[in-house]
Amino acid sequence: MTVLVTVAIGGLVWSGLSFFTTNKLAVTIKNTPENFAAFKAAELPDKCLTPPGYSDEEWREHMSHHPDQYGGCFTTN
Repeated sequence: MTVLVTVAIGGLVWSGLSFFTTNKLAVTIKNTPENFAAFKAAELPDKCLTPPGYSDEEWREHMSHHPDQYGGCFTTN
């Protein structure tokens, strides 16, 4: 019983601390013309190629969410 009470109190303390503290490492990127131009300049020449930091499967899933942009990357047989 003591262990359960201790775990419950610890959970409450942890929840309270998590609620009242902020993530000081959070970065917000604003959608500005300059940022958009930098993003476009960083794209690979072939938009269908998997960029660094993605697995092939992750990139295919990402592209599937943007059919207007990556529709040509998928071929049907």
